[in-house]
Amino acid sequence: MPHRIPTDVHLPDFKDRPQKEGDILRTAEHLFMQFGYNRVTVEEICREANVSKVTFYKYFPNKFAVLEDYMDARLDLGMQTFDRIRAADASLQEKMQALVAMKESAVSHFTPVFMHSLMAADEAIVSLMSRWTDMSMQAMRQFFVDGQISDEIHPDYSVDFLLHVWMVMAADARSEGMMAMYDDDMVKLSRDFMNFLFYGTTGPPRESD
Repeated sequence: MPHRIPTDVHLPDFKDRPQKEGDILRTAEHLFMQFGYNRVTVEEICREANVSKVTFYKYFPNKFAVLEDYMDARLDLGMQTFDRIRAADASLQEKMQALVAMKESAVSHFTPVFMHSLMAADEAIVSLMSRWTDMSMQAMRQFFVDGQISDEIHPDYSVDFLLHVWMVMAADARSEGMMAMYDDDMVKLSRDFMNFLFYGTTGPPRESD
């Protein structure tokens, strides 16, 4: 049965910010996705956004703060979609299928060059990505608990075990080796990761099922 829950993870438009601040964030996103985080400078962001460096530093102390703001906005929108899936009046199977689609939607907006630049990043970015992981783990913990309460996940499974499997697989899915195996096709990688986690080697139910 195909999922019927809205799963799109929208991109932040920053229209709630002052115009120049929004221009900086949107421009930085475009440049980060095209060239990777490390290869983009504050000067290039200012030039492309048509703002002065004085204006840039009015809103952001450095380039990392721009990335942090952008990634936090992406995380917030992703969590809104996750919460919508979790609260849906649907079976666990439908929610699992929706989570797979949600993950595909989220990663489809990240270019391989951007993801590679984060993998080769410094300690500050590693810490930033760890916050994403922590939020994801908390959300998945509640998802697994919900499944046990509804008797759709076997009660004998330890939630900590399920979370550990999730964490190990997620870490491997973000590795350079795994991305190379998939030739940087992050949507396919994400789909296989989520389907294997939820359905094992048998895979997701076919629509005819």
